[in-house]
Amino acid sequence: MRKLYTVAALVFCLYQASVQAQPTTPSPARNQVIGQAMSIDTASRRITLRDDRGGTVAVSSAENTSVLRIPPGETDIKKAAKIAFTDIGSGDRILAVGALSQDGKELQARTLVVMSKSDIAQKQQRELQDWQTRGIAGTVSSVDAAAKSFTVKAGQKMIAVDAAGATEFRRYAPDSVKFSDSLASSFGDIKPGDQIRAMGDKSADALSVKAERVVSGSFRQLAGTISAVRADANEIRINDLASKKPVTISVNSASVMKKLSPVLAATLARRFRSAEGGTSGAGAAPAGRGPGVSGDIGQLLDRLPAVSVADLKPGDAIMIFGSAGNDTGHLTAITLLAGVEPLLTASPNAARDIMAGWNFGEGNAPE
Repeated sequence: MRKLYTVAALVFCLYQASVQAQPTTPSPARNQVIGQAMSIDTASRRITLRDDRGGTVAVSSAENTSVLRIPPGETDIKKAAKIAFTDIGSGDRILAVGALSQDGKELQARTLVVMSKSDIAQKQQRELQDWQTRGIAGTVSSVDAAAKSFTVKAGQKMIAVDAAGATEFRRYAPDSVKFSDSLASSFGDIKPGDQIRAMGDKSADALSVKAERVVSGSFRQLAGTISAVRADANEIRINDLASKKPVTISVNSASVMKKLSPVLAATLARRFRSAEGGTSGAGAAPAGRGPGVSGDIGQLLDRLPAVSVADLKPGDAIMIFGSAGNDTGHLTAITLLAGVEPLLTASPNAARDIMAGWNFGEGNAPE
């Protein structure tokens, strides 16, 4: 029984990609379900669980059901503490082990292993602060396979990253920049042009990092003018300003779409224009910040109201960040920013700096 608990706790923790990235694990066995507690009926000892496969499972328990709380990221069941069923709260992460019905919709639990919502939030906050303090973000400039190191261009800085130690490598999923969606990777997957985040001990001048964790991915950034909008198909056709060729942009439920107000767009344009006219070296903006912009640009854009494909029209200028595929004539948007006409006029590098800052900026550390 102890072995079952240990394995169950390990699987549970490995599924907490939003809390602590670990290598991809197999799907849970048929006698266990992992997910988030949506509602709890203490009188009948039943939990409605939204599992990690997207379904809903009714979990029932008895008086003799073992209920344990384990800290996020912990894999040793000996670190778990016994709690009462009434201590389980909505939003908690739960591994339910027991007899699962054939249709997968009901489970009679022998054991409930719980990670509380508050514990998860505290761990996420600690990791976010660690990434903000000890992390860097930018574009891979060169790779030295023999030395297991690479150079990252972050704003105007070139940062040397040593990944020869016990470094954990992750790779972004093709359609996501969320750390929770990333997959186990290796140093050999990193190549020039990749977007990358690395965390570790920095040198005194912050121009070198001894990496502990690295997450990389291959993405495309485009800017162009909309030539056609198909709201029914969630598609936009643009003329790419760089290649002068048409590109079809697909938008899905995971795409984040925002629009700058005319005032904000003009303000950012002035600052980009001013910075490119006279800022260089130590005075240049760090990665993740628009030149001369106070505060992290990713946080600024995240606060903007969302828009939809139906809100866009031919003639609008947009910037798009998406996964790099083999089809150069098509891109699925991860993030899309409209209302950018003044920015594209002000600076040829605006699309690169703003979209990279939004997706990989200092304040946008892995979740």
